[in-house]
Amino acid sequence: MTFCHTWQSGSVSKERWGKPADGPVPAGLDWEMWLGPAPHVPFNRNRWGVEVARFPTFRYFWDYAGGAMTDWGVHLIDPVHQCFGEAMPASVSAMGGKLYVDDNADTPDTMLATFRYPKFLLTYESRTANPMPMFGHGAATSIHGTEGTLVVNRGGCYVISNEKSSIAALTLEKDRGMSEMNVPHWKNFIECIRTRAKPVSDIETCVRSSTPCILANLSMRHRTWLDWDEANWTVKQEHIKPFLTATYREPWRLEV
Repeated sequence: MTFCHTWQSGSVSKERWGKPADGPVPAGLDWEMWLGPAPHVPFNRNRWGVEVARFPTFRYFWDYAGGAMTDWGVHLIDPVHQCFGEAMPASVSAMGGKLYVDDNADTPDTMLATFRYPKFLLTYESRTANPMPMFGHGAATSIHGTEGTLVVNRGGCYVISNEKSSIAALTLEKDRGMSEMNVPHWKNFIECIRTRAKPVSDIETCVRSSTPCILANLSMRHRTWLDWDEANWTVKQEHIKPFLTATYREPWRLEV
């Protein structure tokens, strides 16, 4: 196995969430507290984006989140880390931008990132202007080997055998037991509180699935290749290091 691919595709309108004007803070909302350590800005419906039955659009502003890369990407990359026990990619390179959507959000509508691990490449593809699926799925992780390809997502696992392969094609669709995906995690977490065992989805695994996504965004935004320094938990590019730590506005501060 030398190659893995992750993707999510969709089709949104060109105006997507639009460009609502800044306005008065809704009654009952403490806007200063909601912003927290992020820069102070006037209230905007899209920056808030937490009304009932509305998509949380704050995820697509750099002040608060990382767009699709840290939203979808972390879920799609995590299975690769779990399958192969990979710690971190040795290097990351990404490109992207708002090439179609015209709204007041910050993060890209189109993005392609490449992660170089010791023995394979992993790519991430984000498309919001074209819904064409890959291997029949709008979002998934594919692992490509010499005998076949494994595709996995929230719907199940699918083995696609290569021509003249020694392995058979296989489909394991989501069943009733998988319909409530969070429940097993909650049960496992509670059980680990009782037993002090290591959770299935432990913090070390999660941080190592989240960090490559953050690095991909930095690579894209600063138009630079990033090399990972595992010993010091940082990147080797000196001019990027200041951006690895969030800047808190007063009086907020992080104490560790």
